[in-house]
Amino acid sequence: MRLPLYILLYLLVTSVTYSVTKRLELTLVDLKKINDESLVKKMMYMVHSLDNPKVDIRRSKRTHSLIIETEDPRLLSLIIHRFKTELNIPPGALTTRQLPEVKVKNTYRLHKRSLGEFDITAYNSHESVNDYLDELSISYPDLVTTKIIGYTHQNRSIKILINTHIDSAMYVNSLLLAQINNQKSGAKPKVFIDGGQHAREWISPAVVTHMIHQLISGYYKGDDRLRSLVTKYEFHMLPILNPDGYVYSYSDHGIRLWRKNMNNVTTTNCTGVDLNRNWDFHWAGRGGSRDECSIVYQGQSAFSEKETKATSDYILSYQGQWHSYFSFHSFGQLILFPYSHTAAPNPDYEKHRSAAKSLAAGIKSVNNRRYTVGAVGMILYEASGSSESWAYSIGVPYSYTLELPDLFTFVVPTDVIEPTANELLQGLVEYFQLIEEEDPKVYKQLVANVTESLPTREDNYQTSDSLYSSERRNSQNIFLLLCLTMMWGIIYY
Repeated sequence: MRLPLYILLYLLVTSVTYSVTKRLELTLVDLKKINDESLVKKMMYMVHSLDNPKVDIRRSKRTHSLIIETEDPRLLSLIIHRFKTELNIPPGALTTRQLPEVKVKNTYRLHKRSLGEFDITAYNSHESVNDYLDELSISYPDLVTTKIIGYTHQNRSIKILINTHIDSAMYVNSLLLAQINNQKSGAKPKVFIDGGQHAREWISPAVVTHMIHQLISGYYKGDDRLRSLVTKYEFHMLPILNPDGYVYSYSDHGIRLWRKNMNNVTTTNCTGVDLNRNWDFHWAGRGGSRDECSIVYQGQSAFSEKETKATSDYILSYQGQWHSYFSFHSFGQLILFPYSHTAAPNPDYEKHRSAAKSLAAGIKSVNNRRYTVGAVGMILYEASGSSESWAYSIGVPYSYTLELPDLFTFVVPTDVIEPTANELLQGLVEYFQLIEEEDPKVYKQLVANVTESLPTREDNYQTSDSLYSSERRNSQNIFLLLCLTMMWGIIYY
């Protein structure tokens, strides 16, 4: 019996598990068949008044529809019944379909996994993503650095890490950033890309992670397009800005459509703040909410949330060195730029629009996927306290929010991840080429700023040796305990 027990224990600690999401349903209301603005507002109010986080309603100007998404079929039936009986919505205006079931992959390992074991085309757990980034920094130290930048409200570490090779167990549910930089190419402008501000938008972290993989592999395989990007620009990429919410959105007790973080609001029984209403630019304006139970609750103050505070502090530590900021969201296939708090254009509207159109053209050239371009407040809705407008306000010349595929739902099958990442990378190639041609002074000025700051670039983010030693000892103790358990089982049986 020794061999079967050994195998069982080994499989227990080296298994690949999947968290299966709840099955969601989607209902589209064709607004062309309604053609009554007051009726549309009544429908939206009816759903919002349910105050149920398991149902979401959004209006899409692009598709001329109301989109209702829920993981509770009984709730959807109630909504449709009330639409028909109380609001006299014609049946022909409603279409309902079941969304595909998708999974989150989690790999538990006692020993270091090879890079090939991480499924870059899957929805991976936060722990697995961070473990993968850690392995990249060890395997490619001349190109990749990983950093942890603080703590979440649930005490998950958000600590900055610079070229320190430690056990990945330290990174469980932390907020971790990957820096891609060919150190031999000298001073260069920085590019920040974040994903996962909203927990339910799984395609966002998956695409950021895939782009990291593509940039590194493309650089070493001699892809001229990607080598040029990595040589000219320093990429700072944060796949999951909202770790607590992301973990909750796929846990057995969680809610698939969860949007906010997991900060426990003290004055009510409601949980969470919308991180993309918490940035310090026109905070508490239109598009946010003071209602702690609202899905767009803006928080008690700007940067009240540890996730936004840690990320903004990191960005500010390199102020004057950023070329571009991108925040990946879903859904809608949109390339959005400031302002978000108003429909008025920003002073650099034409410059933003021109660069965004080149990004959209590059994306379209790969798989003919079309993205709509425009200012947030003009073509979508007003959303004060958003990250892309904050980044622009502190001097980032080019700042964007990208709404990834598809056009109707947050629940996107995994086969969309890789093509979306490929499209975005080609889009970035054309985006940077256009800016270099049309706005060459920006690049030169940023290089000068970076060069001037090089001697003190890491002063604000030093690794805590005591915390590192404590967490490393904890991971070693767990490893020792599991080894002793296996040895006991082998000897006893």
